Amino acid sequence: MREVITAPLPGLDLRRHYGHFQSPAIRAGGLIFCSGMIPVDPHTGERLHGTLTSEAHVIFGNLKLLLEAAGSSLDRLVQVHALIYDSIEYNVLNRVYRQYVANGPPARTVWSAQIEAGFKIQLDVIAAA
Repeated sequence: MREVITAPLPGLDLRRHYGHFQSPAIRAGGLIFCSGMIPVDPHTGERLHGTLTSEAHVIFGNLKLLLEAAGSSLDRLVQVHALIYDSIEYNVLNRVYRQYVANGPPARTVWSAQIEAGFKIQLDVIAAA
């Protein structure tokens, strides 16, 4: 079974705002798979460029909304894939990450890559349902 999770707020539906061919999240096999999240205003979809720190805070806040709408939470993360624009920011990412994933951190992979529209960070996650 596979169920599409609807974005709890209109700004989190990147397909609607930017034409991304993706669902915000999918529930399957007892897990919630969240699509790559960029920093956007959850109400309007406006792109929120900033520092890696500010962008990461926005993304984690939006992931919290999406996961809770799916009946999960940040505490139930099992895997995180992080794209950051420059590996020099790895420790900056870790400082923000620890604020949201404090205990029993999930499996994680971090890559440095050029991210869409000049963002500093993009996250996709998998959480237990």
